[in-house]
This record gives sequence, C-alpha cells and structure tokens, in this order.
Amino acid sequence: MGMLSLRRRTRLAVLLTLAAAWGCGSGDLVLPPGGESARIVTVEGDAQTGPVGAELPGPLIVQLVDDAGNGIANRAIVWIVSAGGGSVDPGSRTTDPQGFAVAQWTLGPSPGANEVQVQVPGVGSVTFTATATGGGGGPGPVATTIEAVEGDGQSAPAGGTVPVRPAVRVTDAQGDPVKGVTVTFAVTGGGGSVDDPVRTTGDDGIARSGNWTLGPTPGSNTLEARAGSLEGSPVVFTATGTSAPPPQVDRLVYQVAPHDVRKGESFRVAVALVDRNGDVVPLSGIVIFLGLFPQGSDVPSNQQLKGERFIASVNGVATFDLSIGKKGTYRLRALTDDLPELGPHGPEPFLFSDPFDVK
Repeated sequence: MGMLSLRRRTRLAVLLTLAAAWGCGSGDLVLPPGGESARIVTVEGDAQTGPVGAELPGPLIVQLVDDAGNGIANRAIVWIVSAGGGSVDPGSRTTDPQGFAVAQWTLGPSPGANEVQVQVPGVGSVTFTATATGGGGGPGPVATTIEAVEGDGQSAPAGGTVPVRPAVRVTDAQGDPVKGVTVTFAVTGGGGSVDDPVRTTGDDGIARSGNWTLGPTPGSNTLEARAGSLEGSPVVFTATGTSAPPPQVDRLVYQVAPHDVRKGESFRVAVALVDRNGDVVPLSGIVIFLGLFPQGSDVPSNQQLKGERFIASVNGVATFDLSIGKKGTYRLRALTDDLPELGPHGPEPFLFSDPFDVK
C-alpha cells in the first residue's frame, strides 16, 4: 500500500469514520446535546474565481448550528474535493466553540468548474463551487514551484524603501514559467509595509512586489511571498534596516527674524541650525551669538543691544529675547564658533538679517 503522508492517513481515517456513520442509517444519526437536530450552513467562500492551481483569496467557512441557530462545538467536519482536482487544507477539522470550521481551497490544474463538498457525519453536507481561470480555454500548465528571483539580502536606511523590489518566479514540473498565478506578499518581521501586496505572474512566470518599506528601527526585516500549496511557498526575503547618518548642519537661518520695534521694546529672535534641505538639525548645546550693526557700518554697536547675546541651541534652535536702546536702522549678525566646518567666524558668508528700524 506504500507510505501515506500524515495528512492522507488522517483524512482516510476521518472518511472511514464518516462511511461507518452513514452506514448505520438515518435512525442512528448523532444529534447535538439535548436531542435537537443539527444542520450545516455555508457562511463564506462560495462562488469564487481564481487562476488554475492557485489558492483562493477567501477561506471556506461553514457553521454547524442547532434549531435555534446556536453553534455546535467539537463536531467533525470533512472537506472533500468533488470536482476539478486541487486540494483543501485541512482535510478535516472539528468545529470551534461557536460551531465554525474554516479551510483554504487550492484550485485544480485545469480551467473550469471546481467543487468542494463539506460533510458532517450524521448531519449532512453543503457544496462550495469555484471557477478556475486559465489561458486558451483548455488545460494549461500546472504550477508546481515558486522560487526567489531577486530582492533578497538587501539593506536600506531604517524607514526607507529597498532599492530592488522582491520578485518570485512560478514554474511547472518542467521548469517552464506559469502565467496568471496569484502571489501574495506580506511583511512578517521588522515592521514596515509593502505596496500592492497581491500580484499575478506574467508571461515570464514572475510576480514582483510593490515597494517594500522597511520598519522604523534598524535591524532585520522579513517579507514573505505566498502562492497556495506550491513547493517553495512561502518564499522568504530578508533586508537590513541601517542607521541613517546624522544630518549635517549646512548653515544658520533666522527662524524668527528681527522686525521694526520701538526703542527699549522687547522683541524675540530665533536662529536655527539647518541642513542643505533647510530642515532643522536637532542639535542642542551649540552656542550662537548675535552682534548689532548700524546700517552701513561694519563696526558693531553691541552696547546698544540689551538681553543675553550668547544662547545655546535647544533641538537646533537658539531663542533670544532682546531690546535696543537707541533709535536707528540696524542689522543683526548671527555666528557660532562651535561648528568650525561653517568657517572660522561662523557661517560664511556671515548671517546678517534684513535691515529693521528702531523708532
């Protein structure tokens, strides 16, 4: 008789039990507790369509209920492919505490009608139908294997997108590509996301994921490509999220610029450290100092500038509260000696504000 797989032996044992139960005749039906009759109903998964040899996107769900509609737990459910070939996983299952049982259906190798019969010993059965699609209207190649093509072992900054979108190839027993097989990509580790996760193989048998964005934390990330019960499914892709280099300060900017004020009136100025894109670099402790220059003069009049002129940045911004004791037109100059790459006197050219009036 040869060796049988565990699944086939389990399914055979369930079928033998089913046959024995039906052989007892209608007078020996096993009823739920309390003597009430039972019936099996279809909940979800009927009348689906999918490519030949592919796992249907929706599960098959049934419920065993009594006359009052209450679920009946711990009863054997047997799933039997009755037309079209293919397979159901699992072949048998007991109902859960609410009376539900769920299975996944992989269609047969040829286009056309497929059927699965769901049987409950001593109660009855329901039938699910599905349509397998394929090229040419006749038997097409049977998908047997899925394998990685490219996109494994990549690296990108944490929270970034990998440079190569992962791809798989589906082939038949002769190694020829199979078109029209549904492949589902799913992130399984590291966080992140994948765009357009459900793809279909093309003429070359290849399905490629959408953009794979890694999780926000440096470290390992994984992505799986699944195609029913094909050999090699799931295909696992790995990627490493790397630490992004710290942003570099490119220049100073006036985040809050000086404006026209009255003599002795308090006003606020904020100077920010920014990168080349103009984004604030959140460094703290960088001392920035201001100088006050009368319009047209290269000599500062800092004695007229009231308030603290030396302020350390907090998250990339230094904030000054100032006043000026003499009327006139002035400019403020911002400098720092803590970032020598910006030049020996701070930013080059010097960061002067626009002229403003003190009235």
